[in-house]
Amino acid sequence: MATMNVVLNYLGIPIEKKYLDILLDGKDHSGDIEYSMIKHVLEFPPEHLSKDILERYVEISGKETYTAIFPHTDKLFERFLTPFKSAKRMYCLGEYLASIELSAHLGEMLALLVWQITPITFNKKPFEAVMEKAFLGSEFERMGQEKRINILKAMDTISQSDEQLFDHLRSTRRKYFHFWSTSTENIKDDALQCFLKAATLVKNILKIEYDKGAVKINPLLEAYLAKHKAVP
Repeated sequence: MATMNVVLNYLGIPIEKKYLDILLDGKDHSGDIEYSMIKHVLEFPPEHLSKDILERYVEISGKETYTAIFPHTDKLFERFLTPFKSAKRMYCLGEYLASIELSAHLGEMLALLVWQITPITFNKKPFEAVMEKAFLGSEFERMGQEKRINILKAMDTISQSDEQLFDHLRSTRRKYFHFWSTSTENIKDDALQCFLKAATLVKNILKIEYDKGAVKINPLLEAYLAKHKAVP
């Protein structure tokens, strides 16, 4: 069985709101796993943070967003894990516009990852960059996100529900970054929904499972990592 490098609890763990009462009781809780996870994600000791920030951390740290294990390579860390954690941190700090941007960025990286790991051939030959330009008008990486999503769906490499998640991230980012008329009245909820949808996409695409002591991931991703020497 192949082995792989992984990171544990990179985005923290689910924390219940009642823990905040314990955390803010004035005692030393630096030995708590919850304390260390909050400090890891937010990069500040929890006692130096406002209650509003901590409440947003709890709000965005539910079980539906929790993934205990992520495969780790330098490229995945730079392009995927770092912006994912930053999106969560920015939401907690009340930087909603930054959180939306980072969540949408993660959506773009996931679309590129799907393209990278999916074996696409034409006349039994790999669909390389020169063919992308000839048949699609541009290399996939250099396309706009809307066109990427349409191509992935047309080639049946993503589901209809994932297409909707990708498009929500794209359209929300566009709404806030390209239109003068956009109201910021709902920006907090939009930022939360973007992060939650990005987290769902992560689960759907990476397909990470932990079964009887073994970590399993999307077979396409595993094959891609093995091909690029990221799986020992």
